Amino acid sequence: MRELEYTVLELEKESKKTCDFCSKFENKNNKSVHQIRSHSKVTGEWISDDMVCERCEEKYWDDELSKCNRCGRLQTKLDFDIVNGKNVCYCIRNNEDLEEKELPLLPHEEISQSTFYERQINSLQEQLNETEEALEIEREEAVKFQEKSEEWSKRQKQELLDWIKQLEEENDNHKEEIKRLKTQLEQLTSQQVAQIEVKETKRWSWLKIKGN
Repeated sequence: MRELEYTVLELEKESKKTCDFCSKFENKNNKSVHQIRSHSKVTGEWISDDMVCERCEEKYWDDELSKCNRCGRLQTKLDFDIVNGKNVCYCIRNNEDLEEKELPLLPHEEISQSTFYERQINSLQEQLNETEEALEIEREEAVKFQEKSEEWSKRQKQELLDWIKQLEEENDNHKEEIKRLKTQLEQLTSQQVAQIEVKETKRWSWLKIKGN
């Protein structure tokens, strides 16, 4: 397939033309917003200039617009053959000679200004696409990090609550144990007092008998 360079350009004036890639039946809002210009990478020759609506431009950037396998042109609605139900490209209808030879520039020749700008636009667009892709990756990583941070924070908070609960349970157990021990101590003290009273009673009884 012939190699082409594509450039998306702003319309000089507000265009009333409709999109070259879709019809009103497919897309009610098919008003053109940009134009896609293509030229040969080898010779710099202009190949096509198509109007594109907002929806089809998105398809272009997602590489969803059909291209001719022979000449590389984007396939417009005018290339669709109703009889065959297939796209029949301009290059086939006009038996276009696709052989290209790059001619060396003479010392006094320069690349045309339009081609120069188109190449600059293409280069900047590629950089923009790479930057947007990198930015999207960074955004996804940031979201993942935030989700992990929130998950970690929730987990840490739960662990702290569990630890507090455990300490409270241990504290309650200690209170119960202290209460039990105090009860035992009171019972032991009562027993000791009772034993002392019994001994004293017996002693006084013995002294009384001895005195008589």
